Amino acid sequence: MHLTQTSAAPVAIASPTAESLSRSHLSHDRSTKEHHMVMTFQDFNEWSPQGPVTELSVEHCWNLLKATNIGRLGLSVDNQPEIFPVNYIADGSSVVFRTARGTKLRELLINDSVVFEVDEQLENGAWSVTLKGTADVLGPEIPDPVYDDETLPQWAPTAEYLYVRITPRDIRGRQFEHQLRLIVPES
Repeated sequence: MHLTQTSAAPVAIASPTAESLSRSHLSHDRSTKEHHMVMTFQDFNEWSPQGPVTELSVEHCWNLLKATNIGRLGLSVDNQPEIFPVNYIADGSSVVFRTARGTKLRELLINDSVVFEVDEQLENGAWSVTLKGTADVLGPEIPDPVYDDETLPQWAPTAEYLYVRITPRDIRGRQFEHQLRLIVPES
C-alpha cells in the first residue's frame, strides 16, 4: 500500500486481496484487469474501529458494575447461545439478579456457566465490562436486605422471583475513545 497526495486529502491505494475484491467500494478496470481500492482519510466525530482501547483494572471494572444496574446475561439454551437483559446489583465480588421461573432459570439449573456484560456509551467514548463465571440459584428468599424492590426493581409482576448470584472466574473491562481519524472508502 502506498499513499499519494491529492489536494483534498491523502489517499491510500491498495493492491487487491481476496477481502478487498469483495468490497463494494472496489473499482475494477476490465480493459487492464487492474484492481485497486481508493480510501481517503477524513476527520469525523464518529465511532472508530481503530481504537484506542484501554484495558481496565479489576477494581475499575467493579466500580463500573456497581454504577449501573442493567446488564446482559449470556447462557446456552438448547445448546444455542442466548442473551437476556437483567437488572442486577454488584457487590464487589459477585453480581446478583432475580428472575421468574422460565427459560433462564431452567437453563441455569442445567448449565451454570454464564457470561455477563454491561456497557455504556459516553460523550467521548464507551466502556464495556464482561465477566465469565458460575451462576448459583439462591431461591426466593432475599439473600441480603440490600436486594429489595427499590434496589432491584421488578420488570414484570410475577408470583415468585428467585435470586441468582454470579461468581466470576474472570472479569475484564475495556474503555474506548471516539472522535478519531477514520479511514473511509471513497464513494
